[in-house]
Amino acid sequence: MRFSVLASGSTGNAIYVENDEHSFLVDVGLSGKKMEQLFNKIGREMKNLSGILVTHEHSDHIKGLGVIARKYNLPIYANEKTWDAMEPLIGEIPVDLKFTFDIESVKTFGSLDVESYGVSHDAAEPMFYIF
Repeated sequence: MRFSVLASGSTGNAIYVENDEHSFLVDVGLSGKKMEQLFNKIGREMKNLSGILVTHEHSDHIKGLGVIARKYNLPIYANEKTWDAMEPLIGEIPVDLKFTFDIESVKTFGSLDVESYGVSHDAAEPMFYIF
């Protein structure tokens, strides 16, 4: 398992996580252009991502989400309340890229298990992930 904190703070948040089979972004809180620059710095390509996991709908976590998901045809995972809150903010997302990831559940991607859990924050239904 490897990870890189690409950005952390009030101006934007994004974490890259990978194992030998899959790679994910947790949040896309910077512009698409800035995210591509950060990926270049860590020697990765966004087109190889397995998907994007969203913690909550604040702009410093979803600023580039719609652009990146559409450009690279990436699935987005978020809980229902987060989807409801962020959809007006991220632009049109094709239905086949929208997935619900409920709190206190586990999704398995090949050899990678991702577990979600709720956290306290001033958002619709914020959650974090364990890999």
